[in-house]
Amino acid sequence: MLNKVAIAALVLIAAGGPAIAQDCGSLPIAPVIPTASEIQSKTPADASTSQHNAYQDIKRWQADLKDYRACLDSLTNSQKRDLQNEQGASKPDKDKIKGIQDNIAQTSRAFDSSVDTEEKVVNEFHAMQTAYCSRQDVNRASCPKT
Repeated sequence: MLNKVAIAALVLIAAGGPAIAQDCGSLPIAPVIPTASEIQSKTPADASTSQHNAYQDIKRWQADLKDYRACLDSLTNSQKRDLQNEQGASKPDKDKIKGIQDNIAQTSRAFDSSVDTEEKVVNEFHAMQTAYCSRQDVNRASCPKT
């Protein structure tokens, strides 16, 4: 019985593999970071909670980004293998080569976009953290030492 379940699982994975490899989905949705002015206007307790929640949201989001980028890397490697195989064929199809190159460029742009978005979110967090740490009425134990 266990062997039948294992075989069925392998068949499902093999059948679903190409679909998964073709699409990594969309860029994970970035968390909303409170602005510096929002942090300044909150009570000390709310400011602390907002800063902590933003940190936790970013960490979860970065874990999703890691998975997304790993998928993009895998997809790029597969596309590069396809390109090499097509270029090495006895009669390379120029249209197919162009399509593969376009797919590689699109995957690269998606990866670059994820990096740009992460940089923007991290900069927003640092601006919020600077506003939080400039307050005298909050616990600044989480603030960078100056």
